[in-house]
Amino acid sequence: MAEKPSYVSPLERPDRQTDMDLYRTATSIVAIVALQRVLLIFYFTITRLWAYRKIALAVPGSWIDFVTYPEPPLLLLATVLLWRTDMPPPEPSLLHHVRVASAGAVALAALALQIWALRSIPGVSPGHYVLPDQSVVSRGAYGFVRHPLYLQAIVVWLTVALGFASVTALAITLLYVIPAYVLFARSEEKMLLGQMADAYSSYRERVGMFFPRLW
Repeated sequence: MAEKPSYVSPLERPDRQTDMDLYRTATSIVAIVALQRVLLIFYFTITRLWAYRKIALAVPGSWIDFVTYPEPPLLLLATVLLWRTDMPPPEPSLLHHVRVASAGAVALAALALQIWALRSIPGVSPGHYVLPDQSVVSRGAYGFVRHPLYLQAIVVWLTVALGFASVTALAITLLYVIPAYVLFARSEEKMLLGQMADAYSSYRERVGMFFPRLW
């Protein structure tokens, strides 16, 4: 008499394990990109920002110039909590795979944008300031958009919201992160126009703030 095939739990199936691995890989990419961004901002704040402010020709001091300061700690908290509590669904659907894979791919694109921006201005630092002999930079990522690192911040938040299917992270992005960086960028540009006048005005006409001008 033939033996009945033994029951194999869905959690023990090879294809289920592969699904779990792919899911966790994608969400790990999202989390690692977000966390490295936070650590990089903390590092630059300690090693560069305060030194630059001491020698800067212009340093704005309104509340707008501090509006983005809570964003990196908030990203750190949100990412750690979501990553630690996230669990792959028992039976991931195609939609689940598309969601996390898209988030992972966009997170890697955001990381590439960050690296490109840092290579374009190796001495860049958080905050607003104009250093002696500073000129308008339009090479590399800064010829693509005027604020590539602010754009990257927004994209990273969106990948966290998408990768972990977090309505809370999406709400923070839409209600705080995007408005804060728009205000921050406008304040920075006002300062740069005051110091660099025609040169920055011409650059602003050629290059978009957060979206490249294709025309």
